[in-house]
Parts: sequence; C-alpha cells; structure tokens
Amino acid sequence: MSLQEFGKVDLLQCNSITGYYRRVPDTEFTSFEFSAEDERCSQLTDLFAQQKYRRSLINLLSPDGGSIHQPKDGDFIWDLSFNFGPTDFPDGSTGKGTLIQCRDFYGTLSIFTAIDGKTLRYTTSDQEAFLRQVYDIISAEP
Repeated sequence: MSLQEFGKVDLLQCNSITGYYRRVPDTEFTSFEFSAEDERCSQLTDLFAQQKYRRSLINLLSPDGGSIHQPKDGDFIWDLSFNFGPTDFPDGSTGKGTLIQCRDFYGTLSIFTAIDGKTLRYTTSDQEAFLRQVYDIISAEP
C-alpha cells in the first residue's frame, strides 16, 4: 500500500517538510525545514511516494507500545512531518498542517496519519536502505 493510499493526501502537494535527526554518538538533535522549493523536499516526497508499506504485525500485539534501543556509534533516528496547506480529504473534510508524520526509531518505522489520527508501525522492502536514504537526504548540507 502506498503512503498516499492510507494517508489520503497527495504527498507531492506538501508545502514543506520539517523535523529533526540525530546520529550516535551525538547527543543533540539537529532540526531542519525544507520548503517545497528545496530539492531535498522533492527528493523526500518522491522517495516516500514510491515506497510500498505494510503494517507491522506488532500493531496487533502492542498498538501503543514503546520501544527501547541501546544505541551504538553510527545508529541514527529521525522524525519528519509532511506539512500541507488546506487539503480536501476523500470523506469531504478539509485539513491543513502536519497531515503525515514519519519516524525512524533505530530501524523501526512508525507513521502518523491525520485522516484517522493513528500512529502505526510499518515495514517496507529493503527497509534499512530506505531509512538510510531518508537520513542521508535530511542530513546533507544544502
């Protein structure tokens, strides 16, 4: 399933992407904001739009459960928000702001969608490479 299918918005219409990331051993998070005109914004929207996502079985066992990870050098985490102007949903409602939020917690991908207000864990094919690609884009110097 594509992110656009379960998020009910066209990622290519996002106005900006905001978020933060951190790579171990750094202790501080680095914030970022990419406008729609920034090449990194289009790289991220294309990357996320092309992926196929599957709900993780962990959602059945622990829908709101936390995660624990003992980080080691080179591990990274990131959180990014796809921000939209006024957007019409298929059910006739309208929303704006952060309509999709994606988080990588040391290899675990969770996605929040505003249309249903849920955060669920997902997997993708070659997930490790996908998560690394996202990190490489958001941490690259302009």
